Amino acid sequence: MLRSTHVLRGKVCSQKSYERGVFLFNTWQQFADGRKRTRNGLLSEKLSTAETPLQDHLHEVCKRAVEEEEMQRVVEASVVIGPHCSAPGFDPEYRCPLTVVDQHFVDYTIEVGESKSFPGLLTAYHLYTVDIICNGLPGIDFNTLEYEDPDPQGQRKLKYIHAWNWLDWSMIRRYLFEGSTLKETRRKGSFTSEAELETWLQQLGVDTEQWCKDGFKSVRDLLREVEHEEAQLELWGRHDGVSLLMRVVHVLQLKVVDPSKPNKILFQTWHQTKDGRARSINRLIAKKLSCSQVPFDEDRFAKAAKTVIQNQLSHITDVHFHLTPANLPTRKDVPESEIWVTAASLGGMHYDIQESPTFKGMQTMYHMYTMDIECEGLPTGDNFTSLDFDRPGGPFAYGWRWMSLPQTLDVLHARAQAFERQDSQRRRALATQRQKLEQTAGGLDRLVELAQRLAQSSDPSSQDAGGSLPSLLAEAAASLRELGSASRSEETATVAETAAESLPPAMLSKMASDTVAPESVFEEAMARQSSMFSARSMRAVSSYQSVDTSISEGRSSLVSGSNSAPMEGGVVSDAN
Repeated sequence: MLRSTHVLRGKVCSQKSYERGVFLFNTWQQFADGRKRTRNGLLSEKLSTAETPLQDHLHEVCKRAVEEEEMQRVVEASVVIGPHCSAPGFDPEYRCPLTVVDQHFVDYTIEVGESKSFPGLLTAYHLYTVDIICNGLPGIDFNTLEYEDPDPQGQRKLKYIHAWNWLDWSMIRRYLFEGSTLKETRRKGSFTSEAELETWLQQLGVDTEQWCKDGFKSVRDLLREVEHEEAQLELWGRHDGVSLLMRVVHVLQLKVVDPSKPNKILFQTWHQTKDGRARSINRLIAKKLSCSQVPFDEDRFAKAAKTVIQNQLSHITDVHFHLTPANLPTRKDVPESEIWVTAASLGGMHYDIQESPTFKGMQTMYHMYTMDIECEGLPTGDNFTSLDFDRPGGPFAYGWRWMSLPQTLDVLHARAQAFERQDSQRRRALATQRQKLEQTAGGLDRLVELAQRLAQSSDPSSQDAGGSLPSLLAEAAASLRELGSASRSEETATVAETAAESLPPAMLSKMASDTVAPESVFEEAMARQSSMFSARSMRAVSSYQSVDTSISEGRSSLVSGSNSAPMEGGVVSDAN
């Protein structure tokens, strides 16, 4: 048996706060008997079967949820039930000051889990998130009173006091995920087909229709990752249905050095597929790890690193080489180079969370494991290209460059500046567009006035011409102003926070702790690095002391020498 329930989740706001991305957040509730509980949620309201599908009853449902349910009576934030403050009574003469003026559907997801109200009963929660724009909202934090339905005598008892705080959406998201637990993990064998995976993703609000466009990968590619154990899908959520789908990937990145190039590391600058499309990379050499043989130890990391070197760097070509779809090279066309890995050690691990650059709209947790690799046999020039014939879907071309740490930082800084210039140009274009929209809307307003005068004219032909024109022009002006408002929001938008910044620290800690190797492996690597650093520091100090002693002795001999015989080449003068 499966219980099914439909729930509205309302992001309540005013028109001005909506433009700023600020919404109302229900921080706590208090019962009529004085008990208080933390809620940390949005306005929520169950839907009746008559109110589904929601899109056909959206305004009526939002109006009921705000004006008749959780926000039916607005009071000051100081109103609470205490030892000397009884529950507020119901005033039948009171009228809700709030009015729902607009609503925007945001997303729809389905969650399946055991019901909190009916233990043991599996429930499908159909969750609808809607932006609800209201007039009459206080500009400061406030409380609201919610009353029970009338009893047979017509009396209405207090059900809850709700506390509402104005918060930025990024902060609300962090609260919404606080207390999340891992509900479900999808690994190899979880999906029988591509269609089953696509249906599951769409139920969680992932827009797979945008995949396979503009260079993004497909659902088939994601299924292949899962089946090859290169990725797993985790569904995190809370008891109230707030959920987050996370793709989890373990990545091995290599800090490759060559003894003949001190203070230089190998940096991948670009990547090209066989269809000729190329994109900038600007990172260390990297490869997703397969989790089919966990846990990893340092020897297994080293073996995986050598395989990556063999696959990505063994077929070297000149720096100007690019793939041409009409004439793709084969393994026989590019002789295999002899490259030796002379040393490999685990350098550490960290994590990063961001939207995947290959699967549109999907947040990804990257567990990054860094190996320090020393190689011989690589090209000595600053730039070169390699071909990868082993990766499925190839061949692929990779651009490489030997760079110092300051050079890598300069490259990343230059790219950041380029993006800032593009963003500045976009903002200027939006400002110009907004001004033109506002001018056009003003012209339409004047046409509305003219049409209204025509409609009121005594001339029948003028009345016919102006009858429906005012409403049509007013709708067009409203649409233009809405576009102008959206442009203004884009003009003033700040840098978006990362996914990691929007999640609670406890949740991040749980995600980050699920590595492919025991913690002891990283502790040993860190201890070894610390020992090596201390040894280098001691040698440096010893060398400095030796040099300092030599300088002191040299100065003494110079001084004594200057008293007996002149020095050649002006050394005394230079030393002084």
